[in-house]
Amino acid sequence: MARVLVVDDSKETCEFLEELLGGMGLDVAKATHPDRAIELLHKEAFDLLLSDINLEAKKDGLDLLREAKPLGVDTILLSGFGTLETAIEAVREGAFDFLSKPWNNEELKALVSRALARRQSSGQSAVQASPKGKRSLMIGSSPKMMAVYKTIASLQNSRATVLITGESGTGKELVARSIHLSSDRRDRAFVAVNCGALTETLLESELFGHVKGSFTGAVGEKPGLFEEASGGTIFLDEIGETSPSFQVRLLRVLQEQEIRRVGGNKTIKVDARVIAATNRDLPQMVKAGTFREDLYYRLSVVELAVPPLRERREDIAPLLDHFLAEFGQKDQQTYRLFPEARRVLEAYSWPGNVRELSNAVENLTQLSRGREITVDDLPAKIQADALKRALRRPEASDEMPALIEDWPSLDELERRYIQILVGRHKEKQRIAEILGVDRTTLYRKLKRYGFHDGD
Repeated sequence: MARVLVVDDSKETCEFLEELLGGMGLDVAKATHPDRAIELLHKEAFDLLLSDINLEAKKDGLDLLREAKPLGVDTILLSGFGTLETAIEAVREGAFDFLSKPWNNEELKALVSRALARRQSSGQSAVQASPKGKRSLMIGSSPKMMAVYKTIASLQNSRATVLITGESGTGKELVARSIHLSSDRRDRAFVAVNCGALTETLLESELFGHVKGSFTGAVGEKPGLFEEASGGTIFLDEIGETSPSFQVRLLRVLQEQEIRRVGGNKTIKVDARVIAATNRDLPQMVKAGTFREDLYYRLSVVELAVPPLRERREDIAPLLDHFLAEFGQKDQQTYRLFPEARRVLEAYSWPGNVRELSNAVENLTQLSRGREITVDDLPAKIQADALKRALRRPEASDEMPALIEDWPSLDELERRYIQILVGRHKEKQRIAEILGVDRTTLYRKLKRYGFHDGD
C-alpha cells in the first residue's frame, strides 16, 4: 500500500485529505507543522508528500520539498497564493506538480495516481536545477493562471518556439517576457516587434536588416532585430497579420537558423529563441489559406493560451490592488476603493481584459475627486453595466418594460429605478444593498433626485 504524507497548517484540511486519499486505498499520515513533517519524513518511509506551500511557519512547502527529494519522495504542492516565482521554484527544486486552492478533488486524485504510477514504473526522475529568474509582474493565482505558470516554468531550459494565443489585452507580451526571464537566456536581449504595425517591406527590414542601397532610403547597412536578439529571445506579436511572402521568409529563418538581409546575398547565423503571439484563430486561417500550415506548426511547438479576465474573475481583486498601488507609487499617493466601488469593478465583465482594467484604474486615480474612489467616480459605461445588472434582479422585473421603453438617459434611468425601489422597500439599508452602494452614497442619490431621505 502506497504511503502519503499530507501537510497543511489547517487540521480540517489534513483530515479532509486523509479521508479523500484514504478512499483511494492509500495509507495517509498527516502533519500540521513543517517540523513535524520533517521528523516523519526521516523516521518513516513515504511514496509521496502532499503539502501546502504556505504553512504559517519559518519553513514552507518548498523547504519540505527539499527535505523529501534526497529521500526519494515525490512532492505535490498546493497553494492558495500561487505565483510564477513559486511555479519556477517548484519545478527547479523537482516537484512532481502543484495545484492551486481550492482544488478539484478528481483532479487532485488523478494527479496523485499519476505520481504514484510514475514512481512504480520508472522510479525517480531527476530535474535539472537552473538559476532563479527575475521577479515577474504577472498577477493572479486562479487555476487558469496557475496552468500558465506551470507551462512557463517547464520551459525554463527549453529552446522550443512558443505560440501565445489569447484575446487582446490579456497580457501576451508579459507572458513572453516571463518565459524569457525564467529561461537560461534571461541575461541576453528580449526584442519585441509588432508585426501588424509595419508594412511588409519595413517588417522585413526591421527583422532581417538591410544592405546599403537595397531600397529608397537605405543609406547604409543596418543589422536586423534577429541579429540583435541572437543569444536571447525575439517576440513576434500579431503574427497572424503577416503576409504569405513574409511567412515564407520567416519559415526559412526558423528552419535554418540564419537570416539574409534585405538586398544582400550573405547569410548570417542567428541564435534567437522565437516566441510569437496572436489574437486570431490561426488553425482557421490555415484552412482559409491565409496562413501557412508549415509555419503554424513551426511556431506552435508549444502553444500557450492566456485566459481572458472573465474566465479568471478571482484575479480581478488582486489586479485592482496591484494597479492602485502602482499608480499610487507614481503619484506618491495612497488610493483606496470604497467597498461598493470595488464590488462594481469586480462584477464588471472587462471585455478589454487586463489592459482595460489597468487603464480604468489609471483613469480613476487621475480623475477621482480624492484619494478615496467611490461608485460615482467610476467610468459611465461601468456604472451603466452595474445598473443593467441591477435591473435584471427579480425586484425590478415587473417594471422593466416601462422603465426603459423610451430609451432614457443613464441619469434618468437611475432616477426611475431608485423611485421603484423606494416605493417597494421601506428600509434604506435594503435599497442600498440592491444598488450595491453604502448608506452615505444612497442618501446623496436620494437627495439628488428629490426623494425623502429618512427611514
